[in-house]
Amino acid sequence: MTDTQPTDLRASARELHDAGLCVLPIKADGSKKPAVSWLDYKVERTTPEQHDGWFGGDRPRGIAVVYGAVSSNVELIEFEGVAIREGLLDEATEIMDAAGPQIAEAWQTILNGWVTESPSGGRHYRVRVEGGDVPGNTKLASRLAREDEYTDADRQRLRERPNARIVRVLIETRGEGGYGLVEPSGGAVHATGRPYVRLAGGPGTIPVLDADTMAAIRDHCRMLDQLPQPEAPRTAPRPAPPRADGSLRPGDDFEARADWATILSGVFRPINTRGSETRWGWADGVGGVKATTGRDEHDRLFVFATGSEFQSEVPYSKFGAYALLNHGGDHKAAARELARQGYGSRHLTSVGAPSTSPAAAPESADAAEAPADVDQEEQEPQDDEGGREGFDYAATFDLPAAVRTPYDYRVTGRGVEVLSTSGENWLRVTFAPLVITATFEDPEGDQYVELSWIDRSLGRPRRISRIVSRETAKRGRKLIETLGSAGLPAVEGDARAVEKWLAEFESNNVARIPSEQLARWLGWQDDGTFVSSPEDGIKVDTPFEEQRGPARAHARKGTLDGWRDTVAQLEGFPVPRVAVAAALAAPLLKPLGLNSFTLDISSRSTKGKTTALQVALSVWADPSEHASAMSNWRTTLYAIEKRLNLVRGIVTVFDETMAVTDDTLIDEVLYQLPMNHGKARSGGAFGNMLPWETILLSSGERPALSFTTSQGAAARILGTTIAPFGDGGGAVAAAAREGVLANHGQAGPEFIQYILSGLAQPNGQEALKQRHRVLVDEFRGSGDMTNRRAPMVAVLALAETLACGRGLLPYEPLPFDVWRGLFTAHNPTDNRPDMALDVLREYVAGHAHELFTATRAAMNDKPPYSGWLGVLSTDKEGVAEVALLPERVRKILAEAGYSLDAVVGSWVDAEYLKTLKSQRPAHLVPRRFDGARARCLAFTPEGIPFGDQDEAA
Repeated sequence: MTDTQPTDLRASARELHDAGLCVLPIKADGSKKPAVSWLDYKVERTTPEQHDGWFGGDRPRGIAVVYGAVSSNVELIEFEGVAIREGLLDEATEIMDAAGPQIAEAWQTILNGWVTESPSGGRHYRVRVEGGDVPGNTKLASRLAREDEYTDADRQRLRERPNARIVRVLIETRGEGGYGLVEPSGGAVHATGRPYVRLAGGPGTIPVLDADTMAAIRDHCRMLDQLPQPEAPRTAPRPAPPRADGSLRPGDDFEARADWATILSGVFRPINTRGSETRWGWADGVGGVKATTGRDEHDRLFVFATGSEFQSEVPYSKFGAYALLNHGGDHKAAARELARQGYGSRHLTSVGAPSTSPAAAPESADAAEAPADVDQEEQEPQDDEGGREGFDYAATFDLPAAVRTPYDYRVTGRGVEVLSTSGENWLRVTFAPLVITATFEDPEGDQYVELSWIDRSLGRPRRISRIVSRETAKRGRKLIETLGSAGLPAVEGDARAVEKWLAEFESNNVARIPSEQLARWLGWQDDGTFVSSPEDGIKVDTPFEEQRGPARAHARKGTLDGWRDTVAQLEGFPVPRVAVAAALAAPLLKPLGLNSFTLDISSRSTKGKTTALQVALSVWADPSEHASAMSNWRTTLYAIEKRLNLVRGIVTVFDETMAVTDDTLIDEVLYQLPMNHGKARSGGAFGNMLPWETILLSSGERPALSFTTSQGAAARILGTTIAPFGDGGGAVAAAAREGVLANHGQAGPEFIQYILSGLAQPNGQEALKQRHRVLVDEFRGSGDMTNRRAPMVAVLALAETLACGRGLLPYEPLPFDVWRGLFTAHNPTDNRPDMALDVLREYVAGHAHELFTATRAAMNDKPPYSGWLGVLSTDKEGVAEVALLPERVRKILAEAGYSLDAVVGSWVDAEYLKTLKSQRPAHLVPRRFDGARARCLAFTPEGIPFGDQDEAA
């Protein structure tokens, strides 16, 4: 539960004081410094009288709390914004959960207490400590800053001190003698200008923990510290120079081959693994996390608890840990025993290093080396996958059997390793096998590579593949940033090593790695080919993750004959047939040089609008609800742009306009769609100018045009309000839906092959354009709107005619009169004016008592509570006239989702409104009522009929 956050500083100060906290004012200059001298307030709590002086008036200030004894032993735990973004809060929760029920319960109490979000996105948690003192401010976890995080001050410091460490704090506390800003501080108080926001609880809900539990919480947070620790020779021996014969020393061989679970058996047990890092607890199961391994590329052991043979927070190598646990830290005795077990006699040439001469026999063993009479064959590791031919690329990654590992590298189930410059050690490059499994080139000539790796995050090995540009693959840091969320088994510190490994791997296998054509979208490609589906034999890799699902939904199922049998039932239903024609017309836009446009199917009934769209979508894709090809208007502008960007010549479907959360979204899409790309404006949803080419099919109870105030929108939209399956077509709709769910994705690819064969003929494109021009002339009329819509109607009619002639559609094309009736001057489909007028008529009929009349004037009636709606009068012939105040009309229409400005012009054209040429604008005519003169919308009897005045009264 979240307590209501006070909106002013004085109320906030009162709330904090009542909770026993010491309050400070903060300067509004971005420095976060106290606005008063505050040393005395570390021991003496401020008073309400001081708060009135500090926070009264309009002075911009922030507010803070002093932590420690002066605030009843309250302590702050802060996760910085960078820690939240890097997932450390989740990691901390995992550590606390593994620490046992006492710590886990205490941590949940903290997370559910008083929580504040800082302007940088961090989290502030407060705890009241009992039975002990609150320590001073303490940094619990930090890491080295990356180069891209350096500030100007950081770079200057490095120029002055090249060996300085630039550190970013991740988790820290504010304790005795420290302070921290709280909500509602904002504006100029913080350098970003953003406010502190309460996320949960409040000062009255600060959890209380005993001092020992709080100390354990801090210790567990320290496990997330990422700063490199200095290594001591006794715990992590430094590599020795390489042997002359190229063989490995027992300790180095053990470091490369041994696993931590075997070394730590009986002392620690693994609790969980996150990425490359494993957390360990006591072997007897008591307590929580006590140690970690795999925190960095060196794979050292860090023990946080006391009570074991290991020193706390000192890095141990595998050999150092083995020597301590089994030989009391005697490295020579440990090396001797490892040599006896078979470690140390392998030659580097057996694992990828170049060999220029036969391997020499091992040297005589001294106190730290293997005995000379140990059998060479017995010591060769049985599970070594890392030779140039040893790793099974074919079985693991489906690569040709001839693929080889480059020299100086080895690949095992544990990852990729490279031989150190000294030739003594293997250095880890990745934490799992990572290779290039394919190269691609798109029609524009841009090159891409497919990276594949083995992931075990789900407890079982699985192959993950992602396609990136070659430019990204050559920039290790960018590669890790791009694929980090997909689980790429590498860390930023190894970025250069990763990019070098990939370059070496491809260079050594350039003729063996498969090379394929790549499509980045569906539909027309830049080389004139057409990709209907990822099943067409051309690799489809979309630039956005959100496009992958819709792309996969463009798949085939059932048979073309089954689909034909289904659509045969539509013969008597023009609206679903038009939707199917639109789906077939989408690939004609490019050769005809037409822009994208919208076909909108709307009605207030539930007579198969969604089914009509599903039938149309089935031309190309799976139209079922669980597939991703069918979209919903309940989304964002940027998501719509990405969805449109998936196709160039394939239909796009957005269902249910009433689901939209912001009317301006549909308005923006209708305006932008014919431009065939997103808008280029700073911060705009279409800011990336992503291209598309499509016919957008939309449906809903409200026409799409009712969401826009643009007078020119109607020329970019074809729409109908006819129920797709009429009053008696429910059974046909159900059968059609069932049929296309079982048979889809067949007609579109068949149709495009027919179109491609026609375009390949001499003058094929010109012949197609000529057929379209003939139809455009057929559908032209006397009105400007009809003429502007004619090319769109013509392409739909042309698509249906071509498909019928090909035999794809098992019925005769719709007569021209049907097309005219649906979309030309007789039914312009922009029925917003009529629908808006219906709303107004219904309102007037139900609120006639709000109309001023001569009868009410004679009876001295007072105006209604909401004011007069307008005036009801009669002309010389006794015909009633309703004249309404324009602001009341504007409000009534807005509540119903219409804009007066968008429909009033059509009302004038249809002669629903009276006009007076001497007025500007002419449709606002003066009327006198209740002793006043007002400009009104005076409706003709055709606009709002009302009988005679007496009947109205």
